[in-house]
Amino acid sequence: MIVAASRRNPTALLNVSEMGERPHGSRERTHVAGSEPSRVDELDERILWELIRDGRTTMTALADLLGISPSTASARVSSLKQAGALKSVHAEVDYQRVGLPVQAMVFVRLRAQARPHVHEYARLMAKLPSVLNLFFIGGNEDFLIHLVCTSTDQLRDIVSTQVSMHPVVASTRTHIVFEHALGSDHMHHLSGFDEVRRPIDQSVNSPGMFDG
Repeated sequence: MIVAASRRNPTALLNVSEMGERPHGSRERTHVAGSEPSRVDELDERILWELIRDGRTTMTALADLLGISPSTASARVSSLKQAGALKSVHAEVDYQRVGLPVQAMVFVRLRAQARPHVHEYARLMAKLPSVLNLFFIGGNEDFLIHLVCTSTDQLRDIVSTQVSMHPVVASTRTHIVFEHALGSDHMHHLSGFDEVRRPIDQSVNSPGMFDG
């Protein structure tokens, strides 16, 4: 299981139940507290898909795309927000244009005795200004932290003094991102969530997925 916190949802990790004892390397993970979320219907999925493709879409434009009234579109979007299915509609920023050209993924492995401090560490990391996303992951490591920085010098300082110096941390691995190739842009080649859910052997060579 992967549980994520980000600038748009910094408290997501607070919903993770207490971790059970496990050796490092085990994929047995905690579960998210609460009941299973209800599935959205076909129209809801179409609304979500269009908002992923272009979060700036107005209710009128969304209604025209889906063949519904603007009032229905607005009511559906409000319901999706209230249900937590639509968490946010946000801008995708070119961080290099704002003086933050370096991005990195930092894998963090906690000490075996760190179980009582997992949430504390997650909260501390989520508050760091350079953290874009924080993932609680399965595997040999416990966290994957997505950082944005002014330089490799700043990246080094953040990892060495803020990410890895906490007493619960056993080790870190830092990978610099050379290029972010895919974002929401590739959604324009797809027709909806059904293509994402389709078995891999049917979708690997989907026409148009990598065209252009």
